[in-house]
Amino acid sequence: MLEKTINLPIIFHFHQPVDNVEWVYEDVFKKSYEPLIDRISQFSELKVTLHFSGNLLDWLLRNKPGFIDKIRIMAKRGQIEIIGGGYYEPIFAIIPYRDRIAQIKKLTNLIYNEFNLEVKGAWLSERVWEPDYPSFLSDTGLKYVIVDDNHLRATGITEQDTFYSYVTEDEGKTLRIFSINEELRYLTPWKPTYMSIDYLRKSADVEGDRCVLFLSDAEKMGVWGITYQICYVEGLGHQEGDNGKPFISAFFEQIMNNRWIKSITLTEYMNNFSAKSLIYLPTASYDKMEEWVLPTEIRNNFKRIRKGLKEVHNTETYQFLKGGFWRNFLIKYPESNNMHKKMLYVRNKLINVEKNLVKIEENLVSIILKKIDEAWDEVYKSQSNDCYWHGFFGGVYLQFLRFSVYTHLINAEKIVDSINALINPKLKSYIYITPIDFTKDSKTEYIIESDLLNIYIDPNDGGTIFELDYKPKSYNLLNTMTRWPEAYHESKHIDSREVLVDRYRRSLLRLRFLHDDVSFEQIQADRYFEFGDFIDNSFNVTSSEKEGRLAILEMEKNGTIKDTDSNERIPIRINKDIYVEDNEIEIIMRINFEETPEKEEILNRIIKNLNLALDIPFFFNGEPNDFKWETNQLDFQDEKSKILVEPFQYTGSHFKAYDETYDLHLEIDITSNSDSIKINKFPIIAYAFTVDGHKKIFQGINITPLFKLNKNLEFHLKIAIF
Repeated sequence: MLEKTINLPIIFHFHQPVDNVEWVYEDVFKKSYEPLIDRISQFSELKVTLHFSGNLLDWLLRNKPGFIDKIRIMAKRGQIEIIGGGYYEPIFAIIPYRDRIAQIKKLTNLIYNEFNLEVKGAWLSERVWEPDYPSFLSDTGLKYVIVDDNHLRATGITEQDTFYSYVTEDEGKTLRIFSINEELRYLTPWKPTYMSIDYLRKSADVEGDRCVLFLSDAEKMGVWGITYQICYVEGLGHQEGDNGKPFISAFFEQIMNNRWIKSITLTEYMNNFSAKSLIYLPTASYDKMEEWVLPTEIRNNFKRIRKGLKEVHNTETYQFLKGGFWRNFLIKYPESNNMHKKMLYVRNKLINVEKNLVKIEENLVSIILKKIDEAWDEVYKSQSNDCYWHGFFGGVYLQFLRFSVYTHLINAEKIVDSINALINPKLKSYIYITPIDFTKDSKTEYIIESDLLNIYIDPNDGGTIFELDYKPKSYNLLNTMTRWPEAYHESKHIDSREVLVDRYRRSLLRLRFLHDDVSFEQIQADRYFEFGDFIDNSFNVTSSEKEGRLAILEMEKNGTIKDTDSNERIPIRINKDIYVEDNEIEIIMRINFEETPEKEEILNRIIKNLNLALDIPFFFNGEPNDFKWETNQLDFQDEKSKILVEPFQYTGSHFKAYDETYDLHLEIDITSNSDSIKINKFPIIAYAFTVDGHKKIFQGINITPLFKLNKNLEFHLKIAIF
């Protein structure tokens, strides 16, 4: 009787976001990377496939030569295969073709140069797949790709049919498809190893061509929760069957001791067995990702339906339950879209420089080509996927990851500036205004750019500023994150009183009309009645011009304000004029009521009872409790009051904050014909889910000057950055 066998490719994925903090690298290396590779090397007959993000591999090469040597030894003896992908782990779907090819080749070359291994397979960040992938992956010489079994189930394939490889194509270019097994993914390392072995035994057959692919994040084996104890110390919870033996060693021993389990790399499998059939996959990611991307208001409904189908074992229906499309994270979070469109905008600047190379003096070409390479690498770093989405990990809510994206993109812009100045020294200092559909929503935004500042203005969202870059420090001071409502905010494990959410994006110059009995706490929580229709409606741009070093953008909107005692509304015109020169921005606002005799009583009531509030959010990167602030109108009596993140309210017109880490100052001065200006200062704290559970995450500071209304209110806001 023929023995049943099963092929078991084992893959471990090693990843850290670009510019993650140093102590995280060291901690993860100690708890996961080092012990995992050490255990693999002890089982020389065990075949394992590894994937490393390029930036992590760079760090390991610089800091852990012994670790790298161990991998080289395993590579030389044929024990391991290393697969490639995008160097900085981009989502291929949202970066241009040229960048996809460049990132893949960069990682492929590094692996070959360091380990003498040819790269055959591709890792897909977050397993995001789109139907055009086979063509560009094939163009780089890659032969296979790993997807989630969720991708295959969406085509109508059964679980047993996922135990094979398939082939797909785009433009006639073919690619082998391997799917990750969900059951093994959820069993390890949480359950005793015999449960994984039992599953493999049930999956085996006498033909010997079945393949159950086991894949895990390396961090899952040592960093998540108590997994270090489970995997390497005492096999916590694994008394049954493993006698308390650490999971990793026990699992590898089981594989080696059960000879019907064939340890194999994916390239070996591909060389030994042909694909089962041709297949075409829909756009997909893993099932949780397709849930996370859904709009908040329907995500809980989707989760409930999915859970219900699982509980009643309705696999026929569950198989076709389809969630959202990954790209919609760019819709769900405007901050993600902002970073993505900034990346596209900056890379277009770089392409324009390349187009002009033919006009450059020969003696400058080599210098400029080197600078262009440096700029492209900055762009590639900005494409690291981690901060463009949000789910189980902090993602876009992790402020230091957003800071990294903007830093690299502004660095690339500065390199472009330096190239332009080399070609034409007059461009060393410049300023200009560009009307552009920056967000790609068919509406026009305006960008004021100089050698010192970038100011991104959206007339269509209340005439607000949504990005403010101080280029000498490569620092976006509007890298704030709005406190968006999330589906998990309704969890019974969360005190809803602690969760503050915003109704509108936290952008500069957003105007609010609120009753004068609204408290500081209500302003901070964004829980008040809005009387105006200016907060997120469109302003008309009436003028945009440049005079020497000065750029001017003028906007206007005619709207209405609601009466406090009735549904009557009073006409009002608001002008916002923005002046940018050197490192200073001046905003002049004029609020003019249209006086009509028959509505004079209503107008007087509005002026008496309403205030105008202005949002001035800003972001500092680093430890929030280290940020300080001051004003020349107060004498602080205690140190706590000087801490920037502490909520504070005062009557005044001056504010100054300092980021010591980056030696960056932000100073605000206000002059007005209002009888009173009251400044409210509070931190923007988002309640977000992370790998460590629900956390309050600092997203910036909001300064909200409050003006008492009059019939022709005018104020000047000056912002200086230095």
